Amino acid sequence: MATQGPGPLQQLLLLFLGEPPSKPTSQDPYIHRLSHCLLLSNKNHLVSGAGAALHAVRSLGRGQSSSPSAAPGQSASSPALRGNSTVLSGKAFLTTGLSGNASPLGASGGRAPTPPGRDWNAAPLQVPSGWSIPRGPGGPLSVLVGSPISLHLAPAPALGPPSPLVVWRRGRTVLAAGTLGTEDSPPSLAPAYQARLRFDQATGDLELRQAELDDSGHYTAEVIHAGRERELREITVHVYEPLPQLAVVPADPVTEEGATELRLRCVGARSSQGQLSWSQDGRLLDAEGGDGDGPARLRPDGVDLVIVRPKRTDQANYTCRVQSPFGARQATAAVTVLYGPDPPVITISSDQDESPARYVSVGSNVTLRCNAASRPPAELSWSLADPREAAVPAGPRLLLPRVGSAHTGAYACLAANPRTGLRRRGLLNLTVAAPPPGSPRCSLQGSPGDRSLLLGCMWPGGVPGASVQWTGLPREVPAGPAPSSLLVSVPAGPQLSGVTFTCLGRHLAATKSCSVTPKAPQEVLLRLETDGSRSSEALVTLEATGCPPPARVTWAREGRPLAPGGGGRLKLSPDGRRLLLGNFSLDHDVGNYSVLCSGALGAGGDRITLTGPSISSWRLQPSDGAAVLTWDVERGCVISGFEVQARTEKPEAGAIGLSGGAWTSLLLLGPTERSAVLILPSQPPGPWKLRVLPTLGGQPGIPSSSRTYGAGSILSPGAIAGIVLGTLLGLSLLAALLILLGCCACRLRGEQRTALLLLN
Repeated sequence: MATQGPGPLQQLLLLFLGEPPSKPTSQDPYIHRLSHCLLLSNKNHLVSGAGAALHAVRSLGRGQSSSPSAAPGQSASSPALRGNSTVLSGKAFLTTGLSGNASPLGASGGRAPTPPGRDWNAAPLQVPSGWSIPRGPGGPLSVLVGSPISLHLAPAPALGPPSPLVVWRRGRTVLAAGTLGTEDSPPSLAPAYQARLRFDQATGDLELRQAELDDSGHYTAEVIHAGRERELREITVHVYEPLPQLAVVPADPVTEEGATELRLRCVGARSSQGQLSWSQDGRLLDAEGGDGDGPARLRPDGVDLVIVRPKRTDQANYTCRVQSPFGARQATAAVTVLYGPDPPVITISSDQDESPARYVSVGSNVTLRCNAASRPPAELSWSLADPREAAVPAGPRLLLPRVGSAHTGAYACLAANPRTGLRRRGLLNLTVAAPPPGSPRCSLQGSPGDRSLLLGCMWPGGVPGASVQWTGLPREVPAGPAPSSLLVSVPAGPQLSGVTFTCLGRHLAATKSCSVTPKAPQEVLLRLETDGSRSSEALVTLEATGCPPPARVTWAREGRPLAPGGGGRLKLSPDGRRLLLGNFSLDHDVGNYSVLCSGALGAGGDRITLTGPSISSWRLQPSDGAAVLTWDVERGCVISGFEVQARTEKPEAGAIGLSGGAWTSLLLLGPTERSAVLILPSQPPGPWKLRVLPTLGGQPGIPSSSRTYGAGSILSPGAIAGIVLGTLLGLSLLAALLILLGCCACRLRGEQRTALLLLN
């Protein structure tokens, strides 16, 4: 066929394409075979894409690239053929994937018309597994160098009639073209790849044996049907070299902080093997990342990693990793960054002080610790601040047991790095102090004549001594500070009542305070307290409340001043506000007592009448089989306890105690109790007489009146009187009603008699 001239149908095709018939050139047999394939597959149809197909054939014969539908001046990589697309009657249609549906470019909606009887959806290329990595939907095909590249059309194009023509390209280069379903016209293969190419005329598959790195690229299969639209199927192929053994050099690099740069190289890595990446302790590094100190200091540079101006934080394990679809290899190197020493930091601790940085207490055990950040660790030694002093033993810790005033001074820590050769010094001033004991003591009293208030503050002791100072004083009164003690005089006036004055005691080791608040006497009241013990002697206490300092307290009985003390039964508390009457006697100690509270800010007083134990009133009520008693006592009644007593109203002959009808104490209560619940025994049977007996020590008081408690309800005299009055009122109303009815009856009889007389 290569030596014969064009046949009639081939000449007609050449005339249609605008090619004059001519004798074959040296490459004409190759072109002639492709043309003949096209003519055989379309002998009964006029091919709509024949011009483009024949142009691809000519390009294949000349070993040049071809674009099936490129317009004049438009490259084959134009958008019309880039991506997944199908060219229908000269119009480009985009597809969502290799098997997606097509839609016209620029169209707002709708689907491309599909010729009947054929599914024109583009199908994905298929590749076998094992020596290549199958691609995902729309993903690339990965192949190792030396492995075959197998590109499949799945599903295979329909074989016709008429038979389709398949043209394979890589980029713009035509690799193979052939008619499917016929052996009359063998496929045409690119001469440069003919030894490695195999085209399957049954399925349209293409195999490229012994893959090389240059075989990576974008492959396109164009399926041309006579009289129908063309189909484009695309795939990207990546060819990788096998993964190598990697190493990082230098293997264990050492640098210093602040050096110009440190460069690590990943030996054995090439871009054709896969993607190269660097990581720091597992954290991926990239050229975009920075650390806030200008551009990225850690950046990849080809197969190198450059660390600009290394920092101490850059010490880590650095890993270079080559990743491909066929696996990954990596190598790691440990980078050491020397630095320091930083200025030494001296910390102090004490077994007695919470803030030893400010001071330490006399007699405490003090420990000084020195820390200087350094790599390798710095060598530490101690000395006084004076460099002429000999250094004390080296080490990070210095112990000062039971410090005294002689330990006060400056201490220095010397740090040296043997690798960097740097030396640094840190200083600490140690202060030894002993605060005064306790807290400041404040006092308040009136001056003679009550013209002013005397405010005193004292805080003695301490090393060094403390100072005291008053706050809140009027401006004209000097408030200090003064060493250890201070006494000020403030003019008295009613405006000072309720004002708080505070004395601040300041010491190097502590700051403490005390306060006083002068108040005028207000609502002075005498409060009575009685010792509740059951001893024969009773202790009675009168306390004056509402009498704050600086007021003075004066006691009197029956209008005569009392002079407590001297070993008698009357005693005063240290502040004079409590009067104690020991072994209180009902014969000698009852009577009127009064208190007078007076001072620079005012005066006030109160009086009380002390009487023997008695009950002013009481009540008895039944409640669920028990008797509930409540009672009251008068103010000033001296009572140390209560006894609830009972006796039966039906005593037994010859019996004693409760059964014999004698008053028997059933409950013993304290002086503050005012109620009791009493459950009476079943024997002897009631009714019972109940009463409350107040006592003072071993002395009985005046008992309350007795009341009867029985099995039924207990009626008080008022209730009984109410019942009697109610009964009398009811009888009166009944008598009045009877009289009214009698009157009405008499009147009715009189009227009847009058009527009878009138009738007669």
